[in-house]
Amino acid sequence: MKKALKVTAVVVILLAAAAGLYLWRLMPKIPERPFAPLAGPYQVGTREFDWTDSSRGEPYTRDPSDRRRVVVQVWYPATAPSGAQPALYLQRPEEFAVKSAAKAVRKVRANAFLDAPFAVTDSAFPVLLYNHGGSWTRWSATYSTEWLASQGYVVFSVEHFGFNQTVRYPDGTEYKPDTLAFPKETGNGEKDALVSWAYLDDPVFLIWKADARFALDRIVALNRDAGPFQGRLDLERIGTFGWSIGGALGVQLSLDDPRIKAAVNHDGQLFGDVRQKGTSRPVLLFHHGVDDALEYPEKDRPAVHKLVAMVETWDSTARAQSTGDWYEVTLPGTDHGDFSDLALFYPRGKDRLDPKRGHEIINAYTLAFFDRYLRGRPSDLLTGPSTRYPEAKFRSWPRP
Repeated sequence: MKKALKVTAVVVILLAAAAGLYLWRLMPKIPERPFAPLAGPYQVGTREFDWTDSSRGEPYTRDPSDRRRVVVQVWYPATAPSGAQPALYLQRPEEFAVKSAAKAVRKVRANAFLDAPFAVTDSAFPVLLYNHGGSWTRWSATYSTEWLASQGYVVFSVEHFGFNQTVRYPDGTEYKPDTLAFPKETGNGEKDALVSWAYLDDPVFLIWKADARFALDRIVALNRDAGPFQGRLDLERIGTFGWSIGGALGVQLSLDDPRIKAAVNHDGQLFGDVRQKGTSRPVLLFHHGVDDALEYPEKDRPAVHKLVAMVETWDSTARAQSTGDWYEVTLPGTDHGDFSDLALFYPRGKDRLDPKRGHEIINAYTLAFFDRYLRGRPSDLLTGPSTRYPEAKFRSWPRP
């Protein structure tokens, strides 16, 4: 059967949607320690929070008594307990459906230590807010979140229920959406993609934005209230990053929320009115390098290219309207999944960039950007093409 131009394929390529589950089923035996060792001066701790926003109903259920719950995982500079093993990558398999492919990684360990004490220092750490890709999870970019924590950042990752993979909250309560379903396909690939993008723009993007801003409010409270995070967060230095629609959310937050000082987008097409208005904050956009249209029959490729051209126009308009510094990095030999942990788990073609090398480059540029705009540390990575990372195609638009 020939591959049709279907919205599920187009949106997955650009937005990290549910086809990743199919890729998970193709995984070979998964190593128990797939993540590169941490490179920063700190060991890393991780823990989770389950917060309820009493001011909002749960948009994906019809029960008016349901309140929106926002689960957040955090990675932070820590002192590792003596003799402790690093935390499991998938801490609670019961959050996922019985047949979920996510359970294929249940034996994987990351580098962080569960509930480790904060590193002993005299100063607070800058804060990063991470948002995952559509249909994924709060821990799907562990390659980056814990790595940045080892470099002295506190990284909070927001789980967006309703457009993720979990079916239970951490306390075991079932989560069963019964409204706001993804639009059904009609067979007209281009039209279906546009309808789906409109649905993602409203209501999904608006729900995610409210989740993220609520999480920021709770982070402020963590720094104020008694507990292990009290006084450890530098709330004057907050950045945001994410993958796919989560990366787009970060760029939008840089327009909407004055607490955000800088934004990095890991290969996400833009949503929201930042596409027309731009932002005053510095932005770094990453792009994958594989031509998406090659995944389709030749007759369908013009439609894919048309959709991609729309996305590129949104990027260029946002860039033109922005008053903050703007950077873009394209990585040849990568696809959309390379900006997540997924790249470490499924087979790669010989023409693709090694995923660990790709993650090294992504992390290096992401760190250089946040160090520049949150810590005032210059980096030659932001001044032109790099001899350390010749694979990366770098462009910049500095503002006066």
